[in-house]
Formats: sequence, structure tokens, C-alpha cells
Amino acid sequence: MRRAASALPSLPLGWQHDDEAAQELGSPWSDEAWSTARSDLFLRALDLHRAFVAGAAQKVRGNLQVLMELMAGTNGPLPDEEVEHAWQTLFLVVPVVSTTFSSVGSMFARLGRESIGWLLVDEAGQATPQAAVGALWRARRAVLVGDPLQLEPVVTMPAALQRRLLRAYGVDERWLPSATSAQAVADRTNRYGTYLPAPDSDDGHVWVGSPLRVHRRCEEPMFTVSNEVAYGGLMVHGTARQPFPDAERNGLLPSRWLNTDDPGRPADAPWGVRDRRAFEFVLDHLERHGVGVERIRVIAPFRALVAECKKVCRGREGWTAELLDERCATVHRAQGREADVVVLVLGGGRRGAREWAANSPHLLNVAASRAKRRLYVIGERGLWAPLAHFDVLARELAEFDYVSDRATWPPDGE
Repeated sequence: MRRAASALPSLPLGWQHDDEAAQELGSPWSDEAWSTARSDLFLRALDLHRAFVAGAAQKVRGNLQVLMELMAGTNGPLPDEEVEHAWQTLFLVVPVVSTTFSSVGSMFARLGRESIGWLLVDEAGQATPQAAVGALWRARRAVLVGDPLQLEPVVTMPAALQRRLLRAYGVDERWLPSATSAQAVADRTNRYGTYLPAPDSDDGHVWVGSPLRVHRRCEEPMFTVSNEVAYGGLMVHGTARQPFPDAERNGLLPSRWLNTDDPGRPADAPWGVRDRRAFEFVLDHLERHGVGVERIRVIAPFRALVAECKKVCRGREGWTAELLDERCATVHRAQGREADVVVLVLGGGRRGAREWAANSPHLLNVAASRAKRRLYVIGERGLWAPLAHFDVLARELAEFDYVSDRATWPPDGE
């Protein structure tokens, strides 16, 4: 009786009457006793695993040796059954094996249909459905995790050629590689989900299966920018506010848009003198307040801007060649990454390039949501703020006129 009574508080009584945000942030049934019991069960399962491997050590070692020779190509032809046993032994000892879609065909060439228990696909929104077919065919179950409102898969084949191939083989337009993703296909088959606004789509919305609505990465204003630009306000903010850059200097470096409006800049120049000086200005102040390279990520929508940023960073303290290539990149390359500080360099550039960047919410959504603590935007506010999606960014980020106000940086706080 005591056991049942102690479990009573974990019942989610009245949970359904809470508002949506409270429901999403809550964890009904998951109290301390239940979580402790689950962890204890997992540890006991590991003990059982360890005992099994120790008890069958000779067979396990033999099977793993077969697999190593198979990968090295040093053993002769083996029956498919032996190959499957060797892989199953590896999965027993190493429960998760990581690979890319491009390597699945060669790495698991001898494994047949439904020979793998679970397939877990991360960043499925960046993978074409065609790329995932081989892995899905080999799996009994699959979990695809991704975001259809971030950047789409990068397909090098011209869209016109893709459409000709679709027509030649009688394939529906929705399978166009550059217009869909493995995540979008998985969402279409999921009966549980919701519609999100998608102004760039044919019907103005997109179906998202089993949405995870609580956002636990970004502080404000990045959360609001991402939520309003891409998700129609459906996300719930679950990120705990933390001191930045540290407890002693908290609030000295709030997120800002460094306006670099430059009447003298050529109309088609993506980068001007004011952009470069503003970029150096931000890096200098971050460094002065103890924010090192490992906490910074520099991103831009265009490769030309990335090249200019690398010129500035090259030679600065801490910016090694390896870090420069990894932490200074286009928005497309930054998807799936994060940092305490993101410096988004927009510059000015041609009107067509700006309109391309603002054509859908995807690019800005990815750019803003890479930043966990602070976001600094560098560019001509007068050119970007009127554009779709970037108007939200301009509304949420206070302007800092680099030319006239730089002597007052940092501000007095947020």
C-alpha cells in the first residue's frame, strides 16, 4: 500500500486542463522514482549484456574477426548467413553504428531486406528520399528526425533534367528530388501531426508528423525570430536563460543588428568597408570580454561573404585553419551546428540575391536558430528589413548604428 500511495503524486491529474505551453513543458508520469527505476533497469540490462558477451567471448571474438576481414576484403566468399551473424554480433557489442547514406550500399552490401533492427536518420530534412531507400529497405523499423522548414536537400542535378526524368518514368511531381526530402515523405505517412504555415508551398501549409514543439536551444530574440518566421508561433520556449558572457559581465553584449548602410557602396557589391569594420568591431569586443573562437560561429548566405569573413579572421588569435573552415561557413553548411554566438553577415549585394535569400523562411530560420545566446547581424538594414521574413529579424533585433554609435558599445545591458 505504501508503494501505491507514494506513486500517486506522479499521476498527471489535471494535466489536460493546463494551457498548451505548460502541457508541452511538463513530463506527466515521469517523476523522480520512475526515472530512477528506468535508469536502474538500463544499468541492469548493460550488466546482462556484459555477462552474455563474457560467457560467449570466443564466439563473439570470432564473429567480430570475420567482420573485420570482410570490411578489409581479406577473407574469401562467405555465405550471407555468416555475414549477417557477424553484423548482428557487432550490433550486440556496439548498439549504434554511424554511417552516411552514400556508404550504406557498400558497407552493408551483404545485408538483405529488414536485416537491421532500427534505422535512425538525423537531419532527414536535408536528405532526398532516393538517398534513404537503401537504408530503409534494410531496416525493420525507422525513425526519421528532421525539420522540413529548415534548408532543403542540396541537389546538383538541374531541376529541368529532374522533371524530364520524372515525366519519362511517369513519377509524380511530389517526388522531385530538389522539392522534397526524406523527412517530408516520412511526415506524409504519419497520421499524427499538425499543419504549419508554408507560404512558399502550393497550398500555403505543410504537414509535420509528430512535432516536437518545445525549443530548448535558443534564448531570445532568436527563438521568437525562428518561431514567427517558420512555425506560425506554435513552438514553446523551453530554454533556460543563462548569464552571458559570464555571471560578472552578464548583459554587456546584447544581440544587435549592426547597421552598415553605405550610400557609397556599389549596387552589386556584397561586402563593403563598413561591413568589414563592423565585423572586426564585433570580433574585437567579443574577444575583449572573453568570448573565444570556440563559442563563435560566423555564417553568411553567400560564399563571397564567407570568403571576405575568412580574410578578416585569418591571422586573428585562435582562428586556426581548421577552425576557420569549420566555424566560418555558409548557412547551408552551418545547418545542424550551433554556437553560443552567431555573427550573421548579410552585407548588401544585388537585389536578386537578397530576394533569393528571403524567398522562403528556411534560410533565416536556420541562421537564427544556430545561435544559443547571442546573435549579431551585420548588413545594410535599409536593404534587408523590408524583405519577407527579414522584417521579423529587424523588428526583434535592436539597431546599433556602427558608424555613429560604436563609441557607446557595449550598451548598458538588455
